[in-house]
Amino acid sequence: MQKQTEGATITSMVHRRHVVYGVLISVLLFAGVASLLRLSPYRQVSSYQYYRAEVTQVEAGQSPTAGALQNVKVRLLDGPQKRDLVTIQRSIAVGDAAARRLPVGSEVLLGRQKSDSQYSFISRWYMPGAATLFTVLLALVIVFGAWRGVTSMLGLTISIFILAAFVVPRIVNGSNAFITCIEGAVLITLVSVYIAHGPTKRTTVALAGSLLTLSIVVGITAFASYAIGTSEVITEDNVGVLYAAHPIDIAGLLTGGVVIASLGTLFDITTGQAAVVDEIHKADRRQSTLHLFWKGMSVGREHIAALINTLALVYVGVALPSIVTTIVLNQEYNYHPPLLVNLNTETLAEEVVRTCVASIGMLLALPITTWLAAYVLPRWTPAVDRKLKIWLREW
Repeated sequence: MQKQTEGATITSMVHRRHVVYGVLISVLLFAGVASLLRLSPYRQVSSYQYYRAEVTQVEAGQSPTAGALQNVKVRLLDGPQKRDLVTIQRSIAVGDAAARRLPVGSEVLLGRQKSDSQYSFISRWYMPGAATLFTVLLALVIVFGAWRGVTSMLGLTISIFILAAFVVPRIVNGSNAFITCIEGAVLITLVSVYIAHGPTKRTTVALAGSLLTLSIVVGITAFASYAIGTSEVITEDNVGVLYAAHPIDIAGLLTGGVVIASLGTLFDITTGQAAVVDEIHKADRRQSTLHLFWKGMSVGREHIAALINTLALVYVGVALPSIVTTIVLNQEYNYHPPLLVNLNTETLAEEVVRTCVASIGMLLALPITTWLAAYVLPRWTPAVDRKLKIWLREW
């Protein structure tokens, strides 16, 4: 009876600790997202400055050179002329009705040279909408995911931070893009997996499976890029790299991006398989390693079948505008080429590489992680836990 009371007290303390940590992390995440609503791009250090402005009036217009346009009256939200009303012109000669829509009350991004008094329209200001959408996602994850939802969002935040503070700056400053992406992928794996899922034996097995599979994915990605022959062709999507202070290897950037894109599916498979095998083992601790492995594989195959289709749809869906644009241009300049020529575009080839490499990574992660879990978890006893804790304290 006393043991039950002690166990209930410990459980209550753990739950209370989770609630406190969860509230603190949730408040920090919400505060960070909410700050995007009022975040200003205005900086005085640049010769070209950016300003937020609120639309107060929109009128249709026409220009003999630019074609259809809108005369937009806006109220500045940044800079020394804050709250002043100015009128800008926005070209709407290209685009559909949705592109022309500019509601009164919406925010836009303007720009101008320091020495010039004329403002120019850059784009809609997307941060408030993006922040609102992310806040809804954050709230739903916390409500339905509870403590695991909070840690998963914290893991996501750290992953984004590693990409923004480590991977991108190093590439921009001239580091090898492919190697930097690999380093970033390993950092994300080591840090975000433990934060998102907790420092448990399941997570450790999943981490080992992720790192082993990631090392294979790196080799497959390099081989796939070489075999298919994706090049360093400059397109409208990557023409900006020509203006970089340091030369950037576009091919390495593309292949490195494939490695990072594969992480999400690897985490999905490895954490899922470690949990499945652990639960199967707990249901019957007398099962052999081989029996656990085949049972875990049986569950994992169903997961794989759904994920591969999902991957293909996600990658093609994201690249769909580029694919359609490429085919339209081919039809415009090459007089309606046959289907195989339309399909033989670098944009589509890159999506094939992404989908195939991520799918191969998932397929390899399944047996690797399942076998690791089937072998390690039954042998990971409380005595092993105690030895590890002593070793960590000494280390």
